[in-house]
Amino acid sequence: MSEQPSASDAGLLLDDDQPLIGLMLEENGHDVVRYFVDDDAADAALSDDVTECALKAIGSFGDVDWEAMVEALDRIRHETPPTPPIE
Repeated sequence: MSEQPSASDAGLLLDDDQPLIGLMLEENGHDVVRYFVDDDAADAALSDDVTECALKAIGSFGDVDWEAMVEALDRIRHETPPTPPIE
């Protein structure tokens, strides 16, 4: 298990198979990044509004005409000249 950091530590010590989860949040009017080593703690830090917003963004592609999108991307790819080699 990982060691808990103290106020005097300059870093965070984790096991090599333990995730480090960074969440961008707003606290007291400032954007901050809070780090977690536990999925449950990270999930608890998110409000229901954040989860609902993410799910709405995922669902917004449900009405896309995928055939038309693929055709448009293919057309754009063929109309756009390739980037010249970088020397």
